[in-house]
Amino acid sequence: MKIRILFFIFLVTLLTSAFIFYGFTANNYFIQQENSNKEYQHKNPLDGRIVFEQKGCINCHAIYGNGGNTAPDLGKHNFFESNYDLISEMWNHSAGMLNEMEVKNFNLQKFTAKDFRDLRIFLHYLRYLEVSGNVNAGEKLFAKMGCDNCHSIGKVSPNKIRLDKLGVHASPVYLAQEMWNHAVEMQKMQKTSNVRVPVFKDDEFADLSSYITAVSVYNKRQKIYMTPGNPISGEKIFSDKGCFYCHNEKHIGPDLMKVNLNKSVIEIAGLMWNHSAEMEQSVQKNEIAMPAFEGNEMADLISFLYFNNKSEIDGSAETGKQVVQDKGCINCHSTGNSYNAIDASAIGPFSSEDDFFSELWNHLPLMEKNLYLKGKSLSKLLPSEIKSLYLYFNSKKR
Repeated sequence: MKIRILFFIFLVTLLTSAFIFYGFTANNYFIQQENSNKEYQHKNPLDGRIVFEQKGCINCHAIYGNGGNTAPDLGKHNFFESNYDLISEMWNHSAGMLNEMEVKNFNLQKFTAKDFRDLRIFLHYLRYLEVSGNVNAGEKLFAKMGCDNCHSIGKVSPNKIRLDKLGVHASPVYLAQEMWNHAVEMQKMQKTSNVRVPVFKDDEFADLSSYITAVSVYNKRQKIYMTPGNPISGEKIFSDKGCFYCHNEKHIGPDLMKVNLNKSVIEIAGLMWNHSAEMEQSVQKNEIAMPAFEGNEMADLISFLYFNNKSEIDGSAETGKQVVQDKGCINCHSTGNSYNAIDASAIGPFSSEDDFFSELWNHLPLMEKNLYLKGKSLSKLLPSEIKSLYLYFNSKKR
């Protein structure tokens, strides 16, 4: 009970800080998405926090240090790049998980398809909301990257451009947007002054933004916020700004749906800036206008890229049929078996991946028990094998 109370307090703090940080309200954000039928757009990704608590995940797993400590902290590790990665991890660690539950006298909770979907979207969304920034680290970056050669903060310096006005913007994404809009000008000046163009990694934009905000002499009470991004608006921006033309239609740049963007919004903003010099050369060569952003446009674009980006997992119905044989599923799921288990040929079809995942998970305790009595252990499954099983059970010809 104490863990749940602490987790509730933590969630309130986390979500409040995230919403205030971006000037975001969940109702407004998701009302805008109700007309879409895309998977990531019509659900509030924060609903999964209820599943995380009610299904007892919190008893063993923490999120950023809040929760149990006998299993990995899901706020710091194990961000799953595809739907199949998550169920693969859960399946392959099921023996240890079930044993830990037995020790703690917890019962394995069954999942519905909706439960599973809410949970995986919640875990995935946590990664996107990472917004921490370190003022001291930002100060060091400001000097290390040569920003102080051209800019000043907190004081007037001759022949230097003051950045204090950026201090009223709470989101690091705004800094990324301003730098992007001035990329061509900045890069020209950097070439003539022999200053290296800065390259960002991890959450360095957040650090730099935190430093600018802390040192700025502007009125910090009059903060300007951004939303964490609306993927529906971002999809339109992706088309209107010419991103689709270059990255999909003409293949001038890489397909961004296949680039690993399982990162925080700040990291993606950094990657966009790192790409700006190369992109500026490409648009000049192809006589295309360099896109500029205003308002919340960059946040919307990043949100679209993040929620659309999934690792491609190989799989086929033929492979799934072989997995049923190789992993021993057929030993129980065969005609006339002694376990009264459904024949493999009669399993499915499933209405969705999450329907399949929930059935697979709910089936685990019985499988583990039967295998234990035979002195055997559950076979491991790769993400590609789970996808193949799903395709096999949903195939018309078996």
